[in-house]
Amino acid sequence: MGGKSDPKTNRKLLLTSFLLWPRYATSSLRSRLRLKLQNFDTRRAKTNTYSRLQFVITTVSDPNNDLATKGFLFVENFLDKESYKMLLENWPKKRWFEPLRFRQNGKSYDSGLRWNEATNRFDTSIDKNPAILDLYNQLKSEEFCDNLSAISNDGVKRKNFSLLLTQSYSHSYLTPHQDSMGQDSKVNDSLINIIYFVEANGEGWEAGGTSIFADATFAKPILIPQNLNNSALLYRTSDQVWHGFPKIKFRKFRKTVLAHYWATT
Repeated sequence: MGGKSDPKTNRKLLLTSFLLWPRYATSSLRSRLRLKLQNFDTRRAKTNTYSRLQFVITTVSDPNNDLATKGFLFVENFLDKESYKMLLENWPKKRWFEPLRFRQNGKSYDSGLRWNEATNRFDTSIDKNPAILDLYNQLKSEEFCDNLSAISNDGVKRKNFSLLLTQSYSHSYLTPHQDSMGQDSKVNDSLINIIYFVEANGEGWEAGGTSIFADATFAKPILIPQNLNNSALLYRTSDQVWHGFPKIKFRKFRKTVLAHYWATT
């Protein structure tokens, strides 16, 4: 989401995040190199066969859940066991991610395979990663969107409008912020974002567990996700939820899928 409420670069975190500087300095070189490696991957790619991924989030009949009452919800086991295993085996290599840029809107992580309906942006590399394409199709499916509306308990029919993969490494961080809001209040009221933690080699803040805060600082956490493997954080933008994570510890990493939803009309 764009706008004045987007995360800003935290000067103190930036200056003390020395492990990011070599990555900033080599981003242009790595951008050129990754394109050559992508072409190599495409030429040698073989047809992959795998079972269709299945989500474990089912329709919630009880409206008194955290998403409806608090504005956020943490979900364990987002995919079933076999689907999750297949996703890990088919997760794209680093070459399919855009290297982070200096002062890139406060978001110090690599990103890639972007799909966005609002800007009509479709990264063609999605087609070259069939497991991710299948995952995206299911996140966009009517069944999943209806389930999301049922959980929110507001009677709003939703559709997906943005998808993105990210990879974060040592010293990556995200300053606590609230996602920006547009001009249409009906759209704003319908916005739900999902951060799907695919894989991490640590727990909570040490590996980039995006958390919910009471304000724009790290001082008052409300929810700190500990399990960052096959779990998800869902939150309503209309509730103006503060979220972010402090610097990831040395040698830690995390992989995520970001999905955004709004009303169909």
